[in-house]
Amino acid sequence: MDAITDLAERLAQKLRRSVAVDDTDLRLLGSSTHFGDADPLRLVSLANRRIEGPVREATFAAGFPHWHAPRRGKALGVDGHEHDRMAFPLRSRYGPLGVMWVILPGEDELSEEETRLCLDTARDMERVLARRQRDEPDSDPEVEGLLLTLLSGEERDRAGAARDLSGLGYFEDATEATALVVAGAEPRPARGADERADVLRGALRQAVRSRRDRSTAFAVAEDHALLLIGGRGGTARSEYAKTAERVITEAARTDTGLAERLRLGVGPAVPLADAPRSYERARAAARAAVRAERPVALWEDHPREILLEAALRPEIDAALIPDLITETVQSQPEESLRTVACFLDRAGSVARTAQALHLHRTTVYYRLRLFEKETGLSLDDGGDRFLLQLWLAARDRAGYPPFRAGPP
Repeated sequence: MDAITDLAERLAQKLRRSVAVDDTDLRLLGSSTHFGDADPLRLVSLANRRIEGPVREATFAAGFPHWHAPRRGKALGVDGHEHDRMAFPLRSRYGPLGVMWVILPGEDELSEEETRLCLDTARDMERVLARRQRDEPDSDPEVEGLLLTLLSGEERDRAGAARDLSGLGYFEDATEATALVVAGAEPRPARGADERADVLRGALRQAVRSRRDRSTAFAVAEDHALLLIGGRGGTARSEYAKTAERVITEAARTDTGLAERLRLGVGPAVPLADAPRSYERARAAARAAVRAERPVALWEDHPREILLEAALRPEIDAALIPDLITETVQSQPEESLRTVACFLDRAGSVARTAQALHLHRTTVYYRLRLFEKETGLSLDDGGDRFLLQLWLAARDRAGYPPFRAGPP
């Protein structure tokens, strides 16, 4: 008998109540025999090995991965969820491992002794699951090293890495590959680099669980993480964007603050032999996502930002910037700069600018004319417009705060 199931069964026999254990995705890890107290939801989840539907949504909405103490969950009355449950969260020092449920029909309560038995069993389950996590890590260090070499190593080493990955069974049926790069995940004081890496590995692994084994590989480097997805063509780009979004969702289940700062770039689908090209473009897309404060950026969807990445240095020497910019344009009120940026982004349409900024057209006209008067620049002149668009897109590289053209 599996160790988790054995622990659940022993506790259930002592309590004379049904016990079940789910992982962080609400997939069944183990369960006990029943004592006439299993409602339809538990029976269905036993058959499907997973909690689905409104009950699943409600459980995550209640912050299930962030629970640290036992809590009683009331019967929802939907999808066969007819009985209350006592939830005992299972955690390691790195984050959640799952949850142990004890069914409580009617107004039943756990006594102090029963609660102590549940807590002792939960601790035993945590040790089992933490040991499994160590013995079956989210990623193989050898695979991570080979993937990093394949995508970013020296040219002479890439062919060898590709052969070694193939020898391990990776990407055997793939004819093309798409790279995803995770950036913006620097460690916070509350979570060190090693713990952050564990969160990212877990998120990447969960995000591609539905794919066939060894059609994907991922690695976590010092300043970014990466995922390579093999395919045979025909996959819509939107599917890769959804995978990127799932990485953020999965990371949020362990560390919301870290997930909020993740930015992902998705490279183009390329022949498998050209995977490094998709990787480099995914890195550029990730940097564009960081600058634009977007969670996900696809290489094909952000040509202006990507071109700036290719054409401009990461940092611009402020001493070389014309005084017209630093002393005149930058002296304008932020609301004027925002209005000009929005106007330029909307091809010079006052109507669309007013709509985007929730302003009256007269206000937009007034701000634009005042900006022209104060700076001496003409918004009807192609050269002046190019100068302004370039500066507004790149000014963060000179130490100014990133600029967004939308409403404040």
